Amino acid sequence: MFKLAWYNLLHDPIRLITAVTGVVLAVVLMVVQAAIFLGAIRSSSLLVRQADADLWLVPVSTTNADFSARIPERRRYQALGVAGVERAGRMVVGFANWRFRSGRQESVIVVGIESDHPWLPLPMDRLSRLDRLDGVVMDQREKFRFGTAGDPLAIGTRAELGGHAVAVAGFTEGMNSFPITPYVFMAHKRAADCVRMQPGETVFVMIKCAPGADIGAVQRELRRRIPEVEVLTRDEFARRSWHYWVLGTGMGMALGLSAALALIVGMVVVGQTIFTGVLTKIREYGTLKALGFSNRFIGGSVVIQSAIVGTAGYAIGLVASALVVRYWGEGGTAVSMYAPAWMYLALIPLTAVMCTVSSLGAVWRALVLSPAEVFR
Repeated sequence: MFKLAWYNLLHDPIRLITAVTGVVLAVVLMVVQAAIFLGAIRSSSLLVRQADADLWLVPVSTTNADFSARIPERRRYQALGVAGVERAGRMVVGFANWRFRSGRQESVIVVGIESDHPWLPLPMDRLSRLDRLDGVVMDQREKFRFGTAGDPLAIGTRAELGGHAVAVAGFTEGMNSFPITPYVFMAHKRAADCVRMQPGETVFVMIKCAPGADIGAVQRELRRRIPEVEVLTRDEFARRSWHYWVLGTGMGMALGLSAALALIVGMVVVGQTIFTGVLTKIREYGTLKALGFSNRFIGGSVVIQSAIVGTAGYAIGLVASALVVRYWGEGGTAVSMYAPAWMYLALIPLTAVMCTVSSLGAVWRALVLSPAEVFR
């Protein structure tokens, strides 16, 4: 059975290459779409996931971490009075206009943090510039976007942010924003000025619990003492953020539809190729049935052809997908991709189902074949 399937495929290498190519394209498209979807989930809650905070004080009904209402700064000091709270830090998040010396302008998301604690994974050797208020840190993916005349943005470059003079103090990795608008990190005080925040206001308060403290108990006590804000855990706030961007904006449905279309394309290409292969060898299959070979043998040989095509296509598609994710999604572009190992493993049964289903038409044609057709 296997030999028959193998010889049938090798007899027409062009058709074999076409079928394998269809599976490769389907696998690459599915991996890329799934990686973009998972990357969107991760980057849409980036600030929350990356922050060294166990709990967050946020304005009531906050939907995401990229823009929100404001709360009084005194909420920070109220939180410090709760047992189990080791540290509390303010975070400002707001939009501002970045103006280049050439006159070009870009909208950015200003993220202001206090540098008394590494709340975010920023280059610690550059935080001194943040303390002097004029330093900003950006993700390294924005170097070319904010560069001039084809040259990447360099450390020390000066610009105007929200009407205030700033200088690029350094770059970080893995802190690119989910929206098109990039993050610009700076000191809390200057960030509040750049986004025109009123004195005594902030956007979020990050809570770091003491070692061994019961986070749930601290959360309940904070809710009791400060009912004017919501107290969320890291997972709760991150879930809100990615639900808002990925599900609330319809982007998740678009990515899912694209992945489904990739699967359908692969099924159609593989199915059409195998079905055509059966039709071109219809006399040979009739001869086998006339010689007494069972339908199980005939149908099995067709399914094995599909399995061979699927295995070869998946192997090549796996390598191609990994290269796309590595050099396109992680190589400094604005596209955020995340492809964990379990995603590649999950595609094995999906590819097998795709190839099996695509071969059903060819199997049916072979099974209903009459042995008498060989004599026509």
